[in-house]
Amino acid sequence: MSSQTNYYVSIDTGGTFTDGYVSYPGGSTTVKVPTTDHDLTVCFRNCIDKAADSLDQSTEEFLVDTDVIRFSTTIGTNTIIERSGPQIGMIVTSGRKDDLFETAVDGNSGITALTDESLVAGIDERIDADGNVVDPVEREDVLEAAKTLMNRGAKLLVISLSNSFHNAANEEQARHIIESEYPPHYLGPNQVLTANEVSSRPGYLARSYTALTNAYIHRPMARSLYKAEDDVRDSGYGNPLLIGQSAGGVAGVSKTVALHTYNSGPVAGVLGTKAFSDLYDLDAALSTDMGGTSIDIGQISAGTVERDLDPEVAEMPVHIPMVDVHTAGAGGGSIASVDGGELTVGPESAGAEPGPACYDLGGFEPTTTDADVALGYIDPEYFLGGDQQLNADRADDAIERAVADPLDTSVADAALRIRERVDQNIADSITDQLGDTEPSDATLVAYGGAGPMHCCDFAEKAGIERVITAPAAAEFSAFGGATLDVEHRYTAAFGGRASVDQPDVDVRQYNNLVEDLEAEATQDMRGEGFEADEIAFDLTMLVRSDTGVEEVSVPTRLDEAADLTDTLEAVATDPEERIDLDTMVLTAVGPVATEGFSEQELQVEDPSHARKGERDAYWPEDGWVSTDVYQRESLEPGNVVPGRAIIEAEDTTYVIPASWTFEVDEYGHGIIER
Repeated sequence: MSSQTNYYVSIDTGGTFTDGYVSYPGGSTTVKVPTTDHDLTVCFRNCIDKAADSLDQSTEEFLVDTDVIRFSTTIGTNTIIERSGPQIGMIVTSGRKDDLFETAVDGNSGITALTDESLVAGIDERIDADGNVVDPVEREDVLEAAKTLMNRGAKLLVISLSNSFHNAANEEQARHIIESEYPPHYLGPNQVLTANEVSSRPGYLARSYTALTNAYIHRPMARSLYKAEDDVRDSGYGNPLLIGQSAGGVAGVSKTVALHTYNSGPVAGVLGTKAFSDLYDLDAALSTDMGGTSIDIGQISAGTVERDLDPEVAEMPVHIPMVDVHTAGAGGGSIASVDGGELTVGPESAGAEPGPACYDLGGFEPTTTDADVALGYIDPEYFLGGDQQLNADRADDAIERAVADPLDTSVADAALRIRERVDQNIADSITDQLGDTEPSDATLVAYGGAGPMHCCDFAEKAGIERVITAPAAAEFSAFGGATLDVEHRYTAAFGGRASVDQPDVDVRQYNNLVEDLEAEATQDMRGEGFEADEIAFDLTMLVRSDTGVEEVSVPTRLDEAADLTDTLEAVATDPEERIDLDTMVLTAVGPVATEGFSEQELQVEDPSHARKGERDAYWPEDGWVSTDVYQRESLEPGNVVPGRAIIEAEDTTYVIPASWTFEVDEYGHGIIER
């Protein structure tokens, strides 16, 4: 990777908007364009075009001077949600087909949502528990299974065989047989995928589900990402397009496994929060990304990002570790309704089209955004910095018809109840995430288009007293993507068992596995543009004890089995407990240049120079009050805005109640405290 600094671009696609964050020596800029659900490469390119225009350059000039483009995409997530992937046929070990469907409930959940029992075929083969091939696959069996599945409509084949996490020989031989009989001009490229490509962990069901979900999103993902990369390269960009990964980090398109991108947009925001956690040395930080559709909440404890080692995708356990993100249906587009005298808000959302009633695009149901307009918090003439005009009358009409009249109250009171309901929903989710952490010990990092609008209220309801916001709050996930380095995880099944009293580990097997993983990682990272001395390795192991699965640090080499004693002591509940040493995990990281945080000199506290004027806003207990309005971009480090106040930015609006203050610190970040 070049060390020369030019432009660094990070793009994040959300359900409503696609955000861009561009940093360069001495500054940064952000852009926002509507997400084009029919083709996410369109909004990706629109974002780049708009970024170039904001910097007074042509797209070609801009891309020639761009060192890095990072892209966090929802293509895979959307494919799963919309059930828009291809028909998948699965070839499994004879006798294991029924196991896959044991937990299937109906056609809308689990494996039956992505494939059908008629599209799963068994073949005779056997690999023993030590990884030895006892019965190789037979050519006639494999071809008969493939032919049957394709005749039944399968457009892509997945091979997942028992015990192949130890030895992939039978899976690879089956793939070779199919591809030799049905060459690319018949099947198309990459139409046979194997489980060993995505998982080396034991556990037949989760490994098979991992292979299935990866295959389901593989084709739309590959098509879109290569199209996006070709597009920017044709316009002058000279480096690999880097794709956000769900476990953290980015990777080149050719090195990206489709399933590794699942939920990568929200993950980027959590990792941006980690950058803030490191900057401010926070013991406990929560990321709260409130957008148009939902709010995503992540947790950083003592500088460590929480990861889910056994997450679910489409209600199936998969072997892809993911940064833990909890999603709740509470966003700007969350629909409010009254049933039996009870007000509910969400999880249904009006989305981007038709959107809230105030968008004036055909939506007629009241939403959180409509409530914020009706309360006077959002200026209809200055939504998204004036790029979009809102219709306040339609917001009032929708709230009156669907909420105020059924509850026999005023529009303003109904709007306040909508706001309080959605904020309480978020506070409840935050409380669940905090667990044993005292709310007063936690700091929220609030972002997303609606995050600054609601953060004080849901923080207060959750008992949290400090919130940090970035200048580009609505584009924070794109900022988070800009902090990521190239990162790859390599796994190999280990399969030993040990205890503190008897750490009887095969030292030679251990060291050989690590050497093999390091060699594979070094080769791949060189393909990404890194020399061997630029790569940082981190070795961990997935272990299973009485308390569940954990990922723990382990030595990079063993001189003797006792070298694992410290690791075992950290996991075991007693010295005799036998710990399953499931899987070796090597993480390889290559640094990608970006612009860091820059300190500025603090100015006076008085923010009056940034005051735009005042307008009436409806506040709890006090009703309509003339409220000071400030311009966020005009506030300087050191300025303090006392509540009650409204701070308008080009990408969002901050609502500061009477019991809170907003201060700009030396990094330009907004520190909001009770």
